[in-house]
Amino acid sequence: MVDRTKNLFKQPAPVPQRNAKADQITETVQRILAEEAKASTAKTTRLRTLRLERDAQLAAEKAAQPVVVKKTRKKKVEAEEAA
Repeated sequence: MVDRTKNLFKQPAPVPQRNAKADQITETVQRILAEEAKASTAKTTRLRTLRLERDAQLAAEKAAQPVVVKKTRKKKVEAEEAA
């Protein structure tokens, strides 16, 4: 016997793959954000290293310079008392 009920009702149209598209967008955005975070971390590390090297170099230059002692002036009050 032939099954007539098979084509009696209209089959629903397939649901568009909205979830799949949304998942693709989400994955793309997450990948872009991860790449940006990785680049930012690398930049921060590089700049920190350069800053520490510069600070060490400045400290070495400062230590190599001779210490200059400034002469202090006597106050006028002390100079008048001595006179």
